[in-house]
Amino acid sequence: MNRVHIAAILVLLAAVALAYPGYTGYSGAPGSSGSCASTCHGASGGTIEVVGFPAVYELSQSYVISVVHRGGSSISNFNASVRTASGSHTIGTITTGYLTATYTTGNEPNGVHLSSEDRDSCTFNWQAPDTGVGDINLYLAGHQGSKSGPNTGIILNASLMTGVSEGAQRPLGLALTLKPTVATGQVDIRLSTPSGSHPSLRVVDRSGRLVARIGVPESGQPIVWRPLDREGRRLAAGTYLVVLQGNGERLVRKLVLK
Repeated sequence: MNRVHIAAILVLLAAVALAYPGYTGYSGAPGSSGSCASTCHGASGGTIEVVGFPAVYELSQSYVISVVHRGGSSISNFNASVRTASGSHTIGTITTGYLTATYTTGNEPNGVHLSSEDRDSCTFNWQAPDTGVGDINLYLAGHQGSKSGPNTGIILNASLMTGVSEGAQRPLGLALTLKPTVATGQVDIRLSTPSGSHPSLRVVDRSGRLVARIGVPESGQPIVWRPLDREGRRLAAGTYLVVLQGNGERLVRKLVLK
């Protein structure tokens, strides 16, 4: 084998070794090519996280979403897309942010990944659709380090903001009342849900970021809630949404803290 052939083989091997950061169409969403966003040969235990994807989204609202790693090697690549929760259709519009690029493939027409490999963090933008489509999911598959490094798979759910007016009530017996709705101190919360619905009660800011979870007593007695975040600090003044969800339905109430 002559030197030219050896050099060509070395170049080809180097290209193959570095090809996986350019993979696209592998967010792990239904209808995608799978979750090999960087490599199918890595281990579990990745530390990649998504920050800024809303728990409750508003129609036409734009959200800045960050992808970061919380330990270990930098992110070699990731693929992400937003789909309907009940199918494989892409929802809203993803555009580029810091160190990201969008891609279009036959099985993933609006996805996003790193514009260059080995980054500690990056951002992209997602604009919610103009018309309601119900619950949606963000799917992300990412990889850190070399081909033997850890993989991360993430599915985050978001609900359409509905029923913000104080008098609105959804079917199946859901009810949610806040007093006062403009508060400087504690808030009295009254709610009712169908039996066996296992309700959840969350507080999100106007960007859709989850800031607090409120325990729901089984007996349904009123809740006296001090407006604290998940670290026990008082929430900053501003507008928040209190979201009650149970039995496939949800109610949203607006709360202003001063």
